[in-house]
Amino acid sequence: MPMAVVLSITNQKGGVAKTTTALSLAHAFARKHPQQKILLIDLDSQRNATSILLGNQEIAPERSVYALFQAKRSESAVLYPTKRENLFIIPSNLHLVEVESQLAGALDGFFRLNDALQALRHEFDIIILDCPPSLSVITINAMVSADFLLIPLQISKFSIDGIQNIRDAVTTVNRRYNAHLKIAGGCLTLHDARTTLSQAMIPEVEKILPILKTTVPRSVAVEEAHLLRQDIFEYAPDNKVSAAYAELADELEGIFATEGAA
Repeated sequence: MPMAVVLSITNQKGGVAKTTTALSLAHAFARKHPQQKILLIDLDSQRNATSILLGNQEIAPERSVYALFQAKRSESAVLYPTKRENLFIIPSNLHLVEVESQLAGALDGFFRLNDALQALRHEFDIIILDCPPSLSVITINAMVSADFLLIPLQISKFSIDGIQNIRDAVTTVNRRYNAHLKIAGGCLTLHDARTTLSQAMIPEVEKILPILKTTVPRSVAVEEAHLLRQDIFEYAPDNKVSAAYAELADELEGIFATEGAA
């Protein structure tokens, strides 16, 4: 079995549909390839992806993603099945906020997640990392572990400033820790191409970051699905957002095949 492709979903700004993108892509890949195993890792202490997939299930720190950052760990103990047979999650836990201070100054501080993923790379076909909305130690761990980086973004001046910070972080990670990390591109989310702001700012973004062809429109169906703890494909299979994320999964697979994973 070939090793998994690891895709990190990253943006240091909240409110850009980062977790929605991670969840929807995980479901899109799982639906498209029922014979493959897909893993979503919730690296955000807000636990939004965990809550949607597992509900209010009580999860001890040692049975969550928190354990992957500890010196002694068992990868199999933190895997949870979901309603979709071939989709699994490693859930988040509030204790994840402690990792920043725990790894400060540790020689292997940026490599804990990568070390933990070595066995999982052989068990799964695609691994998706839902990062916290910051350039934290956890986000750097994700970059060190990933083959590709996807940046969900909305068009604004603040978004452009954040993109440049991510580009700088990737340059540093490429130079010091993971030469194989590639930026798949930016994906415009909650997008309305008709606005003057979009038309004016997209060329500015493209100076910093390649923009993927697929754009994801805004839809209230996403929030409705999450409230019912359903994915968008289950809740509204014919919705424009469902179609967009299915298209995004196809576009990313083309990039995986063309660019090649580490």
